[in-house]
Amino acid sequence: MRTGATFRQDDQRYAVLTLDEQIAQLTQDGWSSAAIKQYQMNVERLLETRSFDQQATQMRLWFDAHRIGSEIFTDMLMAEFKPSQENATARIAMLEQVMGLELDAENFVQMTRLGFWSERGATPTLYYLYIGEMQQLRTYIDFTNRVARLMYAKYQTRTKRFFGQPSMTMLNDVVDHQLRYYLGKPMIDFARTQNMTRVGLKQSAQKFLHRQVRYPDARYHNRGVADASNLKIVTHDYHSEFILDKHDQLVSIWNALEAHQVLQEDGSVRFDLTRDAYTIEELQQIANTESLNYANHGGKIHDLLDGDPSVRGAGYEPAIRDYAKTLF
Repeated sequence: MRTGATFRQDDQRYAVLTLDEQIAQLTQDGWSSAAIKQYQMNVERLLETRSFDQQATQMRLWFDAHRIGSEIFTDMLMAEFKPSQENATARIAMLEQVMGLELDAENFVQMTRLGFWSERGATPTLYYLYIGEMQQLRTYIDFTNRVARLMYAKYQTRTKRFFGQPSMTMLNDVVDHQLRYYLGKPMIDFARTQNMTRVGLKQSAQKFLHRQVRYPDARYHNRGVADASNLKIVTHDYHSEFILDKHDQLVSIWNALEAHQVLQEDGSVRFDLTRDAYTIEELQQIANTESLNYANHGGKIHDLLDGDPSVRGAGYEPAIRDYAKTLF
C-alpha cells in the first residue's frame, strides 16, 4: 500500500468508480498498458489488506494516482521503462497526454485536465498539482528528477565529433519547454502555504532533504527591479527553483495566472491570457518567474535545455511572457 495519500476517507462527495471504470478512464487518459498494470497491482495489494471500507480505500489510491508526482503516479510513469532515447521520448509524450497539455492561440500551454485538489471528490477524472506535506515534497522532487532525466535523454545525441559520447541538442518543443512551469507549480504552492522565507527554504532543504541550496546568478529574474534584490534559490540538484523578493515574497508566473483562472464546466481550470487584463505588477511577476530546470547544473546543457528556449522571440515562451520581457 502506498503512503502519503491525503484523501479523507470520511469525505462523502466522491463518486465511487469500479475497477473496470477506473481502467477504462486510465486508458482514455493515455496511460500505457504497463502503467495500468502497475495501478492494478496496487489495487490488488489494497484489497488483500481487507480494510474496513475497501471502496473508500480504493478511491484513496485512485486520487493518489491522480496527484502528479505521487509515488504511485511516478511508478505508473516509469513502469517497465528500459533506458533509451526512444523510450524516454515516449514517456514524456505519455506524461503530457495524461496531463492534457494543449497549446492555445496565445502560445501558452494549457493543462486541460488540471483540477483543484480540494474539489477532487467532485472531479475524480482530473489530475492535481498538489503537495500537502514534507514527505510528499520529497517524493515529488524524486519525480521531477526522473522527468528531468527523461528530457535529458530525449534531447541527447551522439556524434563522431564527440567520439560517441553524449552531447545535447537544444530543446525545440513548446510543450516540453512550458511543462517546466507546471512541474514547478506544486513546490511554489507548498512554499506559499508554509510561508517559507529564504531562510526557511534553506533550513527545510538541510533538515528534510539533507542538502544545501545554491544561490545562482539572478540577473534574468530582476527585470525592472532597480536594486536587483530578487534572490534565486535552487535545490542542490539545480532542478527546483524559487525567486524571492527583498520582502521574502515569492515571485512567480503563478501569482499572475491564478488571478486570471477560469473554471470550466468539468471542474478543470484554464488561464485567461488576455494581455490587457494583466496589471504591470502581474506582468513583472511573469517576466521574472521561476521555472523547473531540466539540467542538473549550469553551463552549456542548462543553456540548451532551459536557457535558450526561454529567450524572447525563440517561439517557445507564452506570448504574454515575451511581451512582459519587453516592458522591463
